[in-house]
Amino acid sequence: MATYKEIKGVTVQTKDTDPNVFVGTWSSGGAMNTARASGSSSSAGGADSGLVAGGYSTTHTAITEIYNGTAWTEVNDLNTAREQIIGGAGTTTAALAFGGKAPPGVSALTELWNGSSWSEVNDLNNATKENPGTGTSTAAIRAGGTAPGGNVYNYVETWDGTSWTETTEINQTRGAGAITGITTAALLVGGSNNNPTRYANVELWNGSSWTEKADINTATTLLGETGTSTDSIAFGGLNPSVTTVTEAFNGTSWSPVNSMSTARYGMGNSGAAGTSAVAGGGYTTANVANTEEWSFPPVTQDKLKEGMLFLSGGTTLKGFGRAAGIPSATWATGGTMNTARFGNRNAGTQTAAITFGGNTPPVTAINELYNGSTWTEVGDLNTARDNMGGLGTSTAALSVGGNTGSVSAINESWNGSAWTELGDLNTARKSLAASGSTTAALAFAGYTTAVSKLNESWNGSAWTEIGDMNTARQLVMGGGTQTSALAVGGEITADSALNESWNGSSWTELGDLNTARRDGAAGITNNSTGIVFGGTEPKEAKTENWNGSSWTEVADLSAAVASHGGNGSATLALKAGGDVSGRVATSEEWTADATLSTVTVS
Repeated sequence: MATYKEIKGVTVQTKDTDPNVFVGTWSSGGAMNTARASGSSSSAGGADSGLVAGGYSTTHTAITEIYNGTAWTEVNDLNTAREQIIGGAGTTTAALAFGGKAPPGVSALTELWNGSSWSEVNDLNNATKENPGTGTSTAAIRAGGTAPGGNVYNYVETWDGTSWTETTEINQTRGAGAITGITTAALLVGGSNNNPTRYANVELWNGSSWTEKADINTATTLLGETGTSTDSIAFGGLNPSVTTVTEAFNGTSWSPVNSMSTARYGMGNSGAAGTSAVAGGGYTTANVANTEEWSFPPVTQDKLKEGMLFLSGGTTLKGFGRAAGIPSATWATGGTMNTARFGNRNAGTQTAAITFGGNTPPVTAINELYNGSTWTEVGDLNTARDNMGGLGTSTAALSVGGNTGSVSAINESWNGSAWTELGDLNTARKSLAASGSTTAALAFAGYTTAVSKLNESWNGSAWTEIGDMNTARQLVMGGGTQTSALAVGGEITADSALNESWNGSSWTELGDLNTARRDGAAGITNNSTGIVFGGTEPKEAKTENWNGSSWTEVADLSAAVASHGGNGSATLALKAGGDVSGRVATSEEWTADATLSTVTVS
């Protein structure tokens, strides 16, 4: 029999003992002498080294403090008191503070710290506040920023030890982001505009140009960031409420790690790679003085990384990842929609979603986009309706069938800016489910003049009736792709726990839900992975996870809800709107942590 190496070309790594989960922790440090927010920070150092200058206490201030790993010490002040600086570079012995707000205006001032005092040097070319910066006292970079009146800029300037030079602009105009690294390799994370739209965008600087990298999971502004362009952590901020969220970047993707103990934004911070950091001060519901220190396990420690597969103890095959069992997952409050409604439908991901239609009452055509923190109204559906099928992404979605006052066959396609009517369903129906993309989709179940088991396939221009479901149902929770989908729960003559799997040609009944229900929502990737949440029988808060063979109850929504929009996956999902004790505009975000689990092979 062929070996794994002969088949795959590699061997499975063997571990005597399981590695540790690669997550760091925050611990308490010494309190600052002056509680404040939005000061300038040193960008290099660690949990035993930091500098914060200026900021806002009871007014804008010039106070400078240095941290030695235990306590903060006040040293000589800035020459000019400023707040909303956030831009800073260097160490506790050689640092820069630039920009900020020095009432009544926004400042271009740059000051140099030599370890004992500040001196004014050449100004920025563009006066801004909330302009993140990183580097050293002789080689620094600042990116973006906020201007008088709240407008944001895409300016980028580099410092050579003497003067600032304008260089290639960032792709996403923003202020109040965070940046870490050096002048030839820096990472810009998050930020906001004046709407305020909060961004999850991440951009990498290579010394001459900016390239978009994987987004952070939570769109955030006024956050902290330390480390390098390939090994960093981002923490705290506003999204839109004050947050404790911490995410780690490994050069490719972001993963949630242990949260801060105190939610805050506008804190002073410094760090050494992604291994240690200090966060001091900031704002919660008032300015705070407390400090937290971050530390990762030692670099020599054997660590678990998402996607790892290994033979444990020479006998058991194990895998590590967020798709490995969904053991530790929670719902958290998301942004509030502009229009409260139920019967709406979603498409997209947790941080880039669209919700459309619904009942306010009456039935509505309203369409909103979600960026991970804020909902924005955009181009409406052409036909107002609720209880339609929804699928796709925030830039390419379908709204299929639904209730206009009577059952509908209407099919509309979203291109990121407007809805266009395309080929109708063969059979008009409401309360149906849909899966797939704008060019390859399914629409199944629903209600015509009775509950239906009809299944139609979309090829980008027309619908074709194909293999029906085994059991007629309406208000099904469904999703997946055109060739791999699930139809879960729903109403037959009463609420159902039935689960059917579509393999591209036929439906097969599989393991039932633990709780029969209808009119909930789902985050389903394919017929072997997904979650369902909420629904009616009576109104439910329960969430259940599907592993390809059975359903497991996991963490509940914060409020029992039915007839809501839902989208995403088993690891990152979004609930929007619905009926709680009446229509609501609230949204909730589902995030699952990575876990280690045994891999069963046959």
